[in-house]
Amino acid sequence: MKYYIKFILILLILFAGSDNVRSQSVIVDSLKSLLRSPGLQPEKKAMALSYLGRHLYETDMPSALKAANEALKLSHQFSDGQYSAFALATLTYLNVQRDSLVLAQKNIDSALIYTTKSTNRVVNGYVWLRKGWLEYNVNNTTKSTASLFKALQLLEGQKAYAYESLVYHYLASIYADLKDPENLKKYTRLSQNLANQSGKPDIICNAYLATASSFLRNFRKDPSQKKLLDSAIFYNKQVLQLSQAQPKRIVNHINIAAAALNMANIYWEFFPKDYKESAKKYIDHALDIARKIKHEEVIANCYGILSEYAIAEGNYAEAERLFLSGFAEVEHSTGSSMAVRASMMKGLATVAEKSGNSVKALGYYKQYMHYEREAYDASKLSIAQRLGVQYEAEKKEKELESLQERAAFNRKLNFISAGLIIAGLLALIFLFRSYHFRLKSSIQQQKLRTEEAARLKAEQELLQERQERLQKELLAGNLQVEQKNELLQTMRDKLAAQPESGTFKNQLERILKEDQRMDEDFEHAKASLTNIHPEFFNRLQELANNKLTRLDLKHCSYILMGYSNKEIASRLGVDPKSILMARYRIKQKLNLDKEASLDLLIQRLS
Repeated sequence: MKYYIKFILILLILFAGSDNVRSQSVIVDSLKSLLRSPGLQPEKKAMALSYLGRHLYETDMPSALKAANEALKLSHQFSDGQYSAFALATLTYLNVQRDSLVLAQKNIDSALIYTTKSTNRVVNGYVWLRKGWLEYNVNNTTKSTASLFKALQLLEGQKAYAYESLVYHYLASIYADLKDPENLKKYTRLSQNLANQSGKPDIICNAYLATASSFLRNFRKDPSQKKLLDSAIFYNKQVLQLSQAQPKRIVNHINIAAAALNMANIYWEFFPKDYKESAKKYIDHALDIARKIKHEEVIANCYGILSEYAIAEGNYAEAERLFLSGFAEVEHSTGSSMAVRASMMKGLATVAEKSGNSVKALGYYKQYMHYEREAYDASKLSIAQRLGVQYEAEKKEKELESLQERAAFNRKLNFISAGLIIAGLLALIFLFRSYHFRLKSSIQQQKLRTEEAARLKAEQELLQERQERLQKELLAGNLQVEQKNELLQTMRDKLAAQPESGTFKNQLERILKEDQRMDEDFEHAKASLTNIHPEFFNRLQELANNKLTRLDLKHCSYILMGYSNKEIASRLGVDPKSILMARYRIKQKLNLDKEASLDLLIQRLS
């Protein structure tokens, strides 16, 4: 029944990627009026179209895309790349909002190319900001962090306080995921300071929300520190007060709804239940905004808190009525997600179960399972898109590396050619010594060829010896795996004699199968890696003073093989966040700093 509490934390993360959620008509009207000006310069028109696209997307996504694409088409006639870069960064933002991650990746790659033709550090910084934000959305934390710091370098000294505040906000979100309280506090504070300097209400509200979330998170860790809860309340109220003081300047109304929802949840979670009216005041405020902007998650969570109050009073019929009312609103929303519907159905099932109506509870659970399957399918599609984006990004990086290597080779080739030309001129000048030089060169080349042939022969003999040794080791390993598999098979045979419906038997069989699969995967990976990198594991253990466990070696092997954190989590059968913690532990054993790259170290060891 606490599903809405989890959503509030997720919602705060979403703010990190939502700096322009819903535009006020006055801003859109002013941009349209500017575009109708007869003497408007083409450069200003291109920028105005990009801004219009950013402000139109929630109310009219087709028009937003049309405006951004028109800006891009217009900007192609300018030699300055800032206009194309900004239009493409805008398209990146729009395509992420409509879940077109592959298109968004192509947009940001093109935008980065145009930044090489731009001297506008603010636009270039914004492009890298969007790149870091996109990488954060596809769970590529390492690259996201690097891109965001690149954005800070470009924005430094440009007085682009709003963009800098957002960069620090994204960094705070990353370190919150990594459970690093020191950096979380540091970047949250920097985001707040720069937001205040920007003077933009939406950026300030965004920073207030993050600060409130940080205080609330710390209070949950140490409930004895009442001042932390007071601070969380203070910053949420600051958001609401700012929206009342400057209503015409507020663009992101979802920030205001979130602050109101956070206040209602604080009253429910930490105050006596007779504070219901105070909580309800904030819920009504959040609902009023959420209904206008059709934000079904906020609507669902508002009804969830109201239902919790009814359950606490023992009024299960009222709790069910509230859930059904909320579900009716969410179901008819055009942007309603299956996950939200599933959560509300689960809440209805819980209410019915507590009231003792098992038949109704079963019916709700069936509907919950239906929506949960739909949400799971949507999640798989989203994961597939993210993997596609990661693949394209890695492909681009490899192509860039190849181009750089080719360019370096061409430079060397040009240098050699120049040397040969100079040598030819010198040879013409000193023609009388040419025969002597040619003879001497011939002797040296013959000597080099002889030495090279001897070296190649020695290397071949060494490789042959190494191959024979590896084959013996691989045979011994296979025998050991076969012996273990025979033991596992014996256990299965004994389990077969047990009752068919035994839950323990089924669980144990699954554990045996998963263990066998993981062993086979690792032994295969280890044999392949040892064949290519015979000293890899020895060097790792030397660096770690033999502290690395068998699971640590598996993790390092998968990193060397180029698997992402999600792929490693899937193979090891753990949560992706556990992989982050495992990486942290391995870095400690290897005596690496927090900022050092584990991936880079492993690649160097290979």
